[in-house]
Amino acid sequence: MSEATGAMRRLPRQDRSEQRIELILDSLATLIDEVGYTNVSIAMIAKRAEMSGPGIYRYFDDLNAIASALAKRNLERLLEKADPAIEEADGVWEEGIAAAIRVYVDMFRTEPGFRWLRLGDPVDKYLINAAEGNRTVLARMAGDLFVERYEVGYRDDLLAHIEVMVEIIDSLSARAFASSPQGDPFFLNEIPRIINSYLGEYLERTLASSGAPQSLAEAPGA
Repeated sequence: MSEATGAMRRLPRQDRSEQRIELILDSLATLIDEVGYTNVSIAMIAKRAEMSGPGIYRYFDDLNAIASALAKRNLERLLEKADPAIEEADGVWEEGIAAAIRVYVDMFRTEPGFRWLRLGDPVDKYLINAAEGNRTVLARMAGDLFVERYEVGYRDDLLAHIEVMVEIIDSLSARAFASSPQGDPFFLNEIPRIINSYLGEYLERTLASSGAPQSLAEAPGA
């Protein structure tokens, strides 16, 4: 993240402050869908949230800072929904992957602003973590869920392969919703087929050299 990119000025400490933060994020998300991010201003967010401009700046330095907080909330909501979905997959990793993909696709349908912002890449590839790209952050967290749930043996390049999966899922999801408000079924159906084939081949090919299950947060470069 560049030096010019702002940050949240203060963390909310009271319920009322937390509600205001959520209202600001909700307002930005809705405006992204209505007018596009490049046309959004702090004044527009303030008007939509029924707050003053200085009231917005009480919590955020600039528009990018609000987008960063919204991207982080998107990630939190994605993981909150993915964890129980994977839990219900009865220990079969193919079903767990399919469940996680359904959660991600559903975010496109139900989460305001998500189709454009997702995890923040259109604004800044390092919105979530200044030292690691947004999609790498997601790959690492999703990978840890996968490793823990299915006791996948550690491979040196496991994170890199999960990043490939994240890229495929995100790109095909975006393509599906570019042509249909509810997502083009052809592209959506192709996602789990491609991902399960890719991951299955990789896990089988590297099984002999895999080690004990290990959190990707502890992997080299983490």
